Amino acid sequence: MVLRRVRDMFVATVNEGLDKLENPRVMLNQYVRDMEDDIAKAKHAIIKQQTIQQGFLRKAEETEEFADKRKKQAELAFQAGEEELARKALTEMKYFEEKHNEYQDAYQQSVKQLKELKEQLQHLETKLRDVKDKKQALIARANAAQAKQHMNESMNKVDSESAYKEFLRMENRIEEMETKAGSYAQFGDQGAYAHLDYADEVEKEWQKLKRSKQLEKQPAN
Repeated sequence: MVLRRVRDMFVATVNEGLDKLENPRVMLNQYVRDMEDDIAKAKHAIIKQQTIQQGFLRKAEETEEFADKRKKQAELAFQAGEEELARKALTEMKYFEEKHNEYQDAYQQSVKQLKELKEQLQHLETKLRDVKDKKQALIARANAAQAKQHMNESMNKVDSESAYKEFLRMENRIEEMETKAGSYAQFGDQGAYAHLDYADEVEKEWQKLKRSKQLEKQPAN
């Protein structure tokens, strides 16, 4: 009996702890905070990506300008008969053209990535609005479901064999108490009515005593 009560107390404590951990209001509020954190991170990533994108664009424009300058320098050196300077200018021109293509490709890739990040951000913001709109309704539904579950568990506990046996045992115990209380009352009542039950007999005996006394007082003839 004691072990079973200890077990029941332990199970009740654990269930209470789980209920607190899985409280719908707490969990849904946490989901909202998590989504808000994700949105904040996404916005930060977008700002960072925009900075990187602008850097690639600036580098692409600069290398394009350098390539154009070296091309003009090569043409001037060629016209002046400076073959070595012309070749050097052409070499630097090709280098800047290659770097321009690299930065241009990186810029195009960053544009694509930025677009994806913005789409993800828009999706998260839509989901967040949806969660906020539905949060109270979900909390109400969860509370109703939990209340129904607790009621079902209580009914199952009452209907279980062990609980029913305990109920019957207690019922029998109360009936025994009522029987004992009734017996004591009946015994007390018998003491109260004992005089009434023998009143007639006692009166007869009393009359006999009176007659005997009267006969004793009469003079003898």
